[in-house]
This record gives sequence, C-alpha cells and structure tokens, in this order.
Amino acid sequence: MLERFRVHVPDGAFLAVLAAGVVLERWVNYLWFEQAVVWGQPGNVMTMFLVAGFAFLLWLLADPRRIASGWLMAFLAGMAGAWFIHWLLYRYHGEAMNYTAILYVPILVLIALKPPSSFGVRLAVLTFAWTTTIVLVATRVLEMLGLVEIKPQSPGVITFDEERYFLPLNDLLGIDGRWPGPFGHNGDTAMMAALLVVIAIAFWSRWSWVFLIVGGLTLVLTNGRASIGAAAAGVVLLLMFSRSARLQRFPRSLRIGAGSFLLVAGALVMFARPAGLTGREKIWPAFLELWSQSPLLGVGGAGIANGNEVAQFYGHAHSLYIDELARWGLVGFVSQFAAIGIGALIAARAAGFAYPGPLAVIVTYLITGVTEPRNNWIAPSATGFLLILMVLAAAAYLQGRGSGESSSDDPDAVQDSSLTSTTGGESRPGEASEPSRG
Repeated sequence: MLERFRVHVPDGAFLAVLAAGVVLERWVNYLWFEQAVVWGQPGNVMTMFLVAGFAFLLWLLADPRRIASGWLMAFLAGMAGAWFIHWLLYRYHGEAMNYTAILYVPILVLIALKPPSSFGVRLAVLTFAWTTTIVLVATRVLEMLGLVEIKPQSPGVITFDEERYFLPLNDLLGIDGRWPGPFGHNGDTAMMAALLVVIAIAFWSRWSWVFLIVGGLTLVLTNGRASIGAAAAGVVLLLMFSRSARLQRFPRSLRIGAGSFLLVAGALVMFARPAGLTGREKIWPAFLELWSQSPLLGVGGAGIANGNEVAQFYGHAHSLYIDELARWGLVGFVSQFAAIGIGALIAARAAGFAYPGPLAVIVTYLITGVTEPRNNWIAPSATGFLLILMVLAAAAYLQGRGSGESSSDDPDAVQDSSLTSTTGGESRPGEASEPSRG
C-alpha cells in the first residue's frame, strides 16, 4: 500500500543537495558574516543544518543499494577516522569548533550506505558547478548595484596587487586590487574558479561553456597564480590520459612526457613572476618553526595566536600542508592525507582506464593548497566535499567498468572531439559503487 505513494527520487539527489549546500553555506557566511540568526548561531550554520536535513530526507526516499566496500569504503572510513583524530586534537588544544562539525561523519555514513552511480555523482558535480557559477555572478552583480560591499582590503595590499599583478578588467569593473569574491579572499575565490574550469572540461555538458567563461573571468579578476597554474595542470592531466579520438593519434607515453614537462615549466614560470612568493618565504619558515615545537600534535590555533610574530600577524600558514602540520602535527597530517591518498589512488586508477576527470580535479585542488587555500577537516566544506565527489565519481566508473556496463559518456565509446568522458558506466541499484578488482 505504501509503495503506491512512494516518491521517486533520482539517484544522487541527496548528494546534489549537499553539493549546492556546501557552496551556499560559504556565500551566506560572506553576506552575513557571524550575524546571529537563531539561538545565537550565524546564518551559514543554520543553512548547513537545513541543507543536511533535506538531503537526509531525500536519502531516506532513495532506492536501497548495497553498501560501499573495497577501496571506496577504505577511503570513507579513512576520512571518518581523520575527522575523529582532528576532533581529539581540537579537544586537546582546547579549540572551539563550528556546530556543523556534527554533520561531517553522518554525511560519510549516508554515502557509504547508499553509494551513488555515475549518473548520481555527475548530477551532484554539475550542481556544484552551477551553484558556484551562480554565486560568483550574483556576487559581482550585487556589488555593482551597490547592494553588497566588496570585502575591504588594506591600501597596502591593494597597491601591492596593482603593482605586481596583471589585472586588465578590474579598473573597468571598479575593483581595487584583486577581487576578493564571495569566498572571502582572492586566493579562495581563485581556487573555486580553477576548480570550475577543470570541472567544465572533465564533466563536459552542453552548458560547460558557461562554467569556462565564469571561471576564466574570475581567474582574470583574482589573478591567483597557484590557481591559474592548478587549472592548467588539471587540463594537462586530462590531455595526458584522455582517450579522445583526436588525441589517440599521439601515443600516451608522448602525452605523459610532454605533459610532465609542461607542468614543471609552468610551475617555474608562475613562481618567477614579479609578485614572487608574496611573503611566504618568511611565513612558511615561521610556521615550520612552530611545528618543530610540537611535531606530533602541533600547537593548535592558540599556539599560532601566541606564537612568533609572523604567525601572530598572518594567522595561518598560507599553505594547506604547512598549516596542517603546524596546527595538528604529524598525527593530524598523516591521518588526513593518508585518507586523501587512498582517494587519489582510486582516481589515478580510473585515469589509467581513460577516465582522468576526477584525478584532474583532485590534483587541481591539491596544487592550489600549496600556497593558499586551507581546510580545517572538521566541518563540511565546499572543497572537501568536492574531493569526496571526485573519489565517488572514480569509484562509480570503475564499478561500472568492472560490471561490463557502458553509457554514451563512457570514454571507451566516445568518438567525438571531447577531451574526456563525462561519466563512466552506471551501477545497477543492487550493485555497490566500488572500484573494480579486475
């Protein structure tokens, strides 16, 4: 009787809601920074809980699937274990954490119990891309209309940016210095733009040109060198491992060799530009000095706030990796990047079977982390969730390939000029989305 009233929920719908939510949470935080809404909680916290609640409802209505297993389960368990270790480190250092940290592990559990097919992951990835695009465009339009104020920057920073960075459109658009954008800092906004560009190509659709235009213009407005280089690296990886009909004329060994050379040369060119390391030559050693004081457990946020003069002034290491070491020590660093390493291996295996999109996006994010963007790994975040989506995409493709299924987007079946496939084979409702062991 109840089956007659069952609502059909598309595969991956709960993931798509979460993908939109993690981006919108950042935007709400930007628009109403730390403004209490309910029970003293800011709008971004309430937004994330509302999104998670809606996603959970969709998850309940979704068709049952076999739980994740194999390497995919190892990745999800690793991410949950890293969260638990970070929680212990937060408690050890007496650090405060956002209430949304409560949602982190339950989200991983939902994914493990109902891992999506390639179609479901693709839906979530494109939702992430559309939400990011809308947020970027809407923010700039609201700023131009005077309804939202551009995040203030010190005159010294603006002068530095205008003297050392190529910003051809900023005067025309009334932006002083590099555009901070809706993600709070030009480095973070540039990172999201780089990810958007690589997603556009890796998960090509009829609307990908919108992502390319918005992502490309944002990179011009922010001129984040690491993000521009990361986007280029992502595209090069797609070219290196793609099985596109046009690229088939060049041996893969030649593409990998040429691509590796371009990646190294590009890195040297980016860091040789006039802006240099923009102070990181003194920031990084200062934070490594703090790490040396407590190599295993780190010094926590309080240790940074009360540390050397450079650390006190900057507040974070301007590097995802050095900041993780300084705050949480080897215990936090190894637990987190071991889990990410499992995900990267799953994506690399998919790339070896001509599905390089997930690996390209993961590498893009990891490269941007060298110089700026950070992730506290304790609460759901846009970049952290995107990384999980990429591992799910690779695992679903490998599962579909292992079961002998194919879709019109399978790279083995692609005969047009696209650089890479959009999805791999889809798994049936009764099959687990895990990497093939074949």
